[in-house]
Amino acid sequence: MLNQSVYSQCRNLVNQPVEIRCNDGSVHRGVLTRVDERNAYLQPAGSDMSNNPGLFLWGGWGWGYPIALASIAAILALGFLW
Repeated sequence: MLNQSVYSQCRNLVNQPVEIRCNDGSVHRGVLTRVDERNAYLQPAGSDMSNNPGLFLWGGWGWGYPIALASIAAILALGFLW
């Protein structure tokens, strides 16, 4: 199952900078903060949650914005390239 493969790949990359390429051609870069059965949550590159703890506690981006696992075509660890 494709989603299971993407899910397990995402689980291995939690808390690492990644680049996610979606089936629609969009590209997202940031830190992968969380993964559940439907979504991968990405904290956008360049955002600093420590500057706005209220945003984290009361909603806003929280874990990061969700990207549906079904829409992910490829996920790459950026590591030291970022």
